[in-house]
Amino acid sequence: MAGTERQYEVVVIGNGSAGDNIARTLGRQGRKVALIEKAHLGGECLNDGCVPSKALIEVAREARWRPVSWTEALARVHAVQLLVRGSDPGGGFDRDGVDLFWGEARFLAPGRVAVGDDVLAAPDVVVATGTEPGLPPVPGLAEARPLTNRTVFRMAQLPRRLAVIGGGPIGLELGQALHRLGAEVTLFEALDRIAATEEPEISLELQRLFEAEGIRVVTGAKLERAERLADGTVAIATPDGRFTVDEVLVAAGRKPVIPAGLAELGLETDARGFIVIEPCGRTSVPGTWAAGDVTGKFQFTHYAAYQAHHIAKHIAEGACEPIPEAIVPWAIFTDPEIGHAGMTEAQARERGLAVRTGMLAARDLDWFRTTGQVEGFAKVVADAETGALLGAHFLCARGSTLAGEASLAIQHGLTARQVASTIHPYPTAGELFRWACARAVSGRR
Repeated sequence: MAGTERQYEVVVIGNGSAGDNIARTLGRQGRKVALIEKAHLGGECLNDGCVPSKALIEVAREARWRPVSWTEALARVHAVQLLVRGSDPGGGFDRDGVDLFWGEARFLAPGRVAVGDDVLAAPDVVVATGTEPGLPPVPGLAEARPLTNRTVFRMAQLPRRLAVIGGGPIGLELGQALHRLGAEVTLFEALDRIAATEEPEISLELQRLFEAEGIRVVTGAKLERAERLADGTVAIATPDGRFTVDEVLVAAGRKPVIPAGLAELGLETDARGFIVIEPCGRTSVPGTWAAGDVTGKFQFTHYAAYQAHHIAKHIAEGACEPIPEAIVPWAIFTDPEIGHAGMTEAQARERGLAVRTGMLAARDLDWFRTTGQVEGFAKVVADAETGALLGAHFLCARGSTLAGEASLAIQHGLTARQVASTIHPYPTAGELFRWACARAVSGRR
């Protein structure tokens, strides 16, 4: 087939959550679909993100009670990846009517994409190429060869001393897990608090819990220089002194991966370099759509799948309707977990809304007592006039799951009183959401 031009109805570039969803959906409908993947099936989530990190977190949880070697931890992480990936090296795309091509995609013209020696032509092309780790502009950092989420799961051994740059989801999750497996961790965050997208109470309590575990947290960090020394260690210079560690893990932002040739075709990107899309998912290049993390919106697997569902529908129907607005919950899988749905109190007030809040400590409810997981709390934000739920935020065991229930309530306009009057099974973690809503209704703090 080398050197041939092949006609398709749709060409999808990238096999993460968005690309996989679109390719399989349209292929199963009987459309002629080609999928281009340059490295490995499953995208960032399966190979370098959600799946290995959550597996590592579970292993690290055990390490609090029994010794777990790095070799055992990696073996279990890779076993989980194999389980999720499945046994078919082709991903089962042939059964879904999708032709799989391996290699780098390069745009020749709108609707014409080269991969290797082949040219794939289609009236609709979807760019779902995701993101890759970014490096903050710290002198010497790139030359120090830091770890990222793409290399940390291939470390030959666990470093004794580890610096983590970035106090967002990746840095928090991996920093805590690696500390529990035996590394001395110092976490640097440039902002004035870790988990900066969350309620300030959550950020401060999580930092307290981290420090109680023995993780050093440096907020407002100003890194002046990083240098890999002759003995293999890394020196990090800050205004407050010099830190020497064995390895550095960078978890401070993502940058988009955009196929070659698109810029020359007039692709519009935003100030951060992400692809600008119309509300329906189309880009500025004729016949070209974009979905998932490369669009720079919510960079979550579940949102990419949601976005992809609608773009596949638009392609199938020849339509360009706005993707419906939706509450997008998220979680940070620290221990305890962070769950986030809707607006924070500050965001609600910035919109000019009068709000009432309710907070309840996890240790006040019996499920948390019986499981011994008493750290953390829930905070809900409600409209003071209508009682409508605006946001719900959790730092507790199963906080990630509670964010889903809260998202359902907010999405469908429930009030705090309606949630508070809904019976929940006893004893469950879900009662925390219910009784925090009751606090918002009563005005108790």
